[in-house]
Amino acid sequence: MNMKNLIENKLQPLQPQFLEVINESNKHNVPAGAQSHFKVIIVSNQFSGKRLVVRHQAS
Repeated sequence: MNMKNLIENKLQPLQPQFLEVINESNKHNVPAGAQSHFKVIIVSNQFSGKRLVVRHQAS
């Protein structure tokens, strides 16, 4: 399983209405094909009413 799929699977318990996982490793000084830097955009009702710092700490 690649890292992108692993991240998506780990975030499923948050029941996202929207989930985008973007591999941005090519923007960093890493070997071609690396899977080391990801951007995640997630929208979930479980974040409703929570401060930004608490959203970042969600587990």
